[in-house]
Amino acid sequence: GWGGAVLKTIGLVPTKHPSPRVYVIKSGRDKRGMVDIELISDMTVDRWEKEIDLIRASFPDRPIIASIMGGGDPFDWQEVVRRLEPHGVDGFEMNASCPNFAEERGSKLGQDPQSLSLAVGWVREATELPVIVKLTPNVTDIVVLARAAADAGADAVTTTNSLSGLAGIDLDTFAPLPNVGGIGIFGGYGGPALKPVSLRCTASIANALEIPILGCGGVSTWKDAVEYLLCGASLVEICTAVMWNGISIIDKLTNGLSKYLEKHGFSAPEDMIGKALTYISGFPDLDLSIKLVARIDEQHCNGCGICVKACDSGGYQAITMYGEEEVARVDSDKCDGCGLCVGVCPLGVVVLNPRQ
Repeated sequence: GWGGAVLKTIGLVPTKHPSPRVYVIKSGRDKRGMVDIELISDMTVDRWEKEIDLIRASFPDRPIIASIMGGGDPFDWQEVVRRLEPHGVDGFEMNASCPNFAEERGSKLGQDPQSLSLAVGWVREATELPVIVKLTPNVTDIVVLARAAADAGADAVTTTNSLSGLAGIDLDTFAPLPNVGGIGIFGGYGGPALKPVSLRCTASIANALEIPILGCGGVSTWKDAVEYLLCGASLVEICTAVMWNGISIIDKLTNGLSKYLEKHGFSAPEDMIGKALTYISGFPDLDLSIKLVARIDEQHCNGCGICVKACDSGGYQAITMYGEEEVARVDSDKCDGCGLCVGVCPLGVVVLNPRQ
């Protein structure tokens, strides 16, 4: 049921994988994100040529995008393109964003507009197939990098690769997590926690440039995918959720998307692309005269007191417990309508209403 595939990043010189190299960040049983210290594929170009032949034979109607990476030499990029193109790939996604490389590649390349422009030009010279540039979020202004890629001949950009992060520290050994023999490095932080960052990057580029965007980062459900489309992405890529839950998640994704399209009267996913962009603006455009106040459904409040603690410590001390049933009540005169209580309520019985 998947629309296509982006292959693991391929380079002229395969890498060796450290062990271990993946650390899942959890809150209780919930998986919040994942940090990896993996580089590109450990398979040779020779092996990938054979693998692509097999994939193409099995799925002749599905697009195959080869993710590629090189360094500061045009041969690094162009030779991989020349080797793979005859085997039926439909385009190339330049990995200019992996945060785990310390040399002139990965996010180091993608953080410098001039270097990025040069590399895109090299790949553009080598192929007439679509060239996509996967951007790094580890920059001050991602639009600058997207513009550099577009001006150099890129057909599309992907937003985004992972953030540079440190998963944690072992409190007994003081070693980073994950680590290899006690030594660790900063890794790539992806998964659900990345979505707000990548959505911002997607919307920023969509508002500034006329270039197709492949959205990725933290997509776990059909709702996540819809958000990327609404923010201007034309396609959506998924990685971490597949690693956690398997390729069968596509059924729930497509079913949920189909129902959403029907509910909102869209004939195709393309109809919703960029629909949210009109509503994304700057702080000066916010109407500060609008004031809301929290309201608690007291019949369904379980008296846990979480909203009280949140409002006491992070709000305006506007919520108290009252009555024999010990339910929460809002003092509307004190409430500032910040929305914190809505977010922390485990039952979803707190809402914001217009102030009367």
